Amino acid sequence: MELPSSTAQVDAASTESPAVPTTSAVGCTRPSRAPWGILGIGLLLRLVLAPYTAWNNDVAVWFHTSLSGYYGLHLYERPGFSYPPVWGYMLQIIGSAVRSLGLGSNFFGVYNPVFSSANSATFDFTEVVTSPEFNVVFKSILIGFDVATAFLVYRLVKQVTGDEHKAKLGFAACFLNPFLIYETAVQGALDTIVGFSVLATVVLLMDGRYFWAGSAWSLGILTKLSPVVLAPLLLVIIVGGFRSSNKSRIAQLGFFMLGGAVATAFLLGPEVLFGSIQSMLHNVFARTQESVTIGGMSITGIRYLRPFSGLLDWGFQNSALLIRASSAAQVVSVMAWAIWTAVMARKDPVFATLAGTVGTLASIMLLSPISNPQYVLWWMPCLAALAVIVGKWYVHLGVLTVAPLVFTVAILGPTAVLGPLATYTHLMPATDLNAQVISWYLAPGKLWGAYFADDFFAPASIVTVGTVILLFARWIPKAFVLSPGPTQLSAVADAD
Repeated sequence: MELPSSTAQVDAASTESPAVPTTSAVGCTRPSRAPWGILGIGLLLRLVLAPYTAWNNDVAVWFHTSLSGYYGLHLYERPGFSYPPVWGYMLQIIGSAVRSLGLGSNFFGVYNPVFSSANSATFDFTEVVTSPEFNVVFKSILIGFDVATAFLVYRLVKQVTGDEHKAKLGFAACFLNPFLIYETAVQGALDTIVGFSVLATVVLLMDGRYFWAGSAWSLGILTKLSPVVLAPLLLVIIVGGFRSSNKSRIAQLGFFMLGGAVATAFLLGPEVLFGSIQSMLHNVFARTQESVTIGGMSITGIRYLRPFSGLLDWGFQNSALLIRASSAAQVVSVMAWAIWTAVMARKDPVFATLAGTVGTLASIMLLSPISNPQYVLWWMPCLAALAVIVGKWYVHLGVLTVAPLVFTVAILGPTAVLGPLATYTHLMPATDLNAQVISWYLAPGKLWGAYFADDFFAPASIVTVGTVILLFARWIPKAFVLSPGPTQLSAVADAD
């Protein structure tokens, strides 16, 4: 891997180069074992949590999608799956495989009518309960992406710093991250695939593997559209000439675009073959026609404070204005981070690329009318790698782990994910779980929120937004205060 950044381990002769590779530092390290112990602990935690937990409002969609594959229906033949096709293909493959094995449709789950009153009260809790077997199967795919992401962090940290201890720390910071474990093994969220694709794109660009970087980027976009906002940043990285290469800059861009086009053609091929492109677009963009609900991990999260609770109704009544203002602010932020990356990359391309990626995706999250906590997973692997490489911002990383986790658990309470446990075992009566979900959802606030959940939402949202802004405040000036020329990442840390 040839990275355009210097580290404290690069010798004096190598620092005379205008774009210093780190391969010399990497070559000096002795071979060592991969972090198998950390991997084992992380896998064990996930496999213990996976069978009897699920966020049933989301996994109900996974249930129906796999069931469609079981009955031989195309992905978008029936409404309900409102994402690009990558994750849907995986779910449909599960459905087809279950049918091929001769198993019944109850492999996927059941309808539990006990939960109908919770569904009516919250609109976030359904009667669909996925089976422990199905939970393990589909979550194993997501866990696989967790593993791949953690090894990418390990590889990146090791090859930038040449430090095996730091590389293992990076692996642990990613793979043992409580929020990532919860989202993958408990909730079954697909956002871990997006985080993998974003980090893979960055690492492959640093490697000079432009074709595969374009493919990884397309994988993320066709899982969830959010990585498309990285286009200006990636253009700066590719064309800006931040690494020595035998290819011309136009050739680099061409290989990247070719990789993206090939991956897109491959992944959309089934939809073209079945004539489902129009149905796909309708399903993916249907939610954009709905009125806006504000809040989550964005700047509109202040609405969880009782004095600002009226913002919810205001946003609903002024959806068009809010969407236009949000979109304009997001476009400005995307372009600003691309410009910042171009300036910072002349001083430290690795820092610029990782921080620019985090900055772009985190800004999109902050400036959206509503942002779900799992959006943090889009950029958390890049932040984990950057924090370990530089040796700073561990506290920020910890806060950005705990606050989204608190927010997620507070949505319907800590027991809301136990639907499979209550349905498939006698350890918890389903009626008790149903009552707990309703009670949590309707309970009045005791501190600063209109509702009890708001007492958790408000600090979690505000702390997340504030921590991200603090990171930005530390990063942005570095592009303008460090001396020109490639610098050491250790110097970036020292300047903090």
